[in-house]
Amino acid sequence: MSDLEHLRQLCADAKVLLTTAWDMEHAEHVCERAEELAEPLNDPRHTSLAEAIMGFAAYLSAFTDSRVGPIESRRLQLETLLDAVSEQLDRLETSNALEMAPPEMELTIELAPAPSEVLGSASSAIAAVASAPETKPLDTIVFIDPTGRDAGTLGLALEDVGYVVQPLLRLDRQIGQWLAKPEVKGLILPAPGLDVWDKLLQLDPALDQARRRIGLFVVARSDDPRMRLKAGQAGADGFFVLPGAVDALAREIVEVLRDRLDPYRALIIDDDVSMTMVVDSVLRRSGMDTRVINDPSLALSILDEFVPDVILLDLHMPGLSGLELLSLFRAHTKTAFTPVVLISGDENQERRFETLTAGGDDYLLKPLRPKHLVAAVTGRAQRSRWLRRALRHTTTPLPLP
Repeated sequence: MSDLEHLRQLCADAKVLLTTAWDMEHAEHVCERAEELAEPLNDPRHTSLAEAIMGFAAYLSAFTDSRVGPIESRRLQLETLLDAVSEQLDRLETSNALEMAPPEMELTIELAPAPSEVLGSASSAIAAVASAPETKPLDTIVFIDPTGRDAGTLGLALEDVGYVVQPLLRLDRQIGQWLAKPEVKGLILPAPGLDVWDKLLQLDPALDQARRRIGLFVVARSDDPRMRLKAGQAGADGFFVLPGAVDALAREIVEVLRDRLDPYRALIIDDDVSMTMVVDSVLRRSGMDTRVINDPSLALSILDEFVPDVILLDLHMPGLSGLELLSLFRAHTKTAFTPVVLISGDENQERRFETLTAGGDDYLLKPLRPKHLVAAVTGRAQRSRWLRRALRHTTTPLPLP
């Protein structure tokens, strides 16, 4: 039986566990089997799958000693986590099938034919690099640039700060091989390539993992609001109009990549220990630095040693409710502008409106899906870092209260 078949069998066993009368021994077996199968999935290609399996196992472990099993809301959370495992398995199988597909099925974007003189000079440069003595690779920015001209101009702007630009003529599945190299720190995409980029991310789990590590920048020939929106939806760290914004692009690349050396920091506050185990596991495996608080009264004290980029806050907690704690964070100098994501099983629209009015930035409904959780936290943390960079460069003093 192949590894994928073992994982499919795990999903089938877990489905039986969650749809029949609770069996404590079966629950323990499924939990142990999930941890066993996730352990060897430590390469970039399987990271998202491993995250999903470990998220499910972490939450299930809270109920392996229970004879009655989880209550309905927590059983729904388990089913959602199991669905995420199945979804990642589907993606992996699709990716495997694509690798065996004929070349004409490849997803490719080539925006324009490159002039022969540009191709010639690029080939000469690559040959020169290949024949040079082996040295430590320089930090590299991959630029999908059919002409090579923009990449050359940007390279001049970046070489003084220790970066090199690698121009590529096409965006296709080979991009994953480039982004897997540890020296590659960023990717610059032409705006028309975003649709292909999105499809490649869906099909290649390893590419999805590489995207979390690098900076992503989108360039266009005109300032089209639709392209800006699409770039934002793709999680781009910046959108620039070329050729005029090369210097600004170079500065932004340096700033973003410096930030990337420092993992996003997430503070998780929930009195439900099993839920914080899942959230903590998922976010840590996506590369974030996390802290967990199960007693809301201790939430402010941790700010002396850990200042988060984003706060995840359960709405219903004893002692201090999520809304009360939100107001305290908004009044604290270290978290006044920190994004706060509220988490609740309450679907009441008025309650949602109340949390946003009180200063919340987002509202996630339980049961949580790991993919949605990572996307929400990453997006908010990214904006938090962007705001911090913008405030460092502003020349306009903030108004006094």
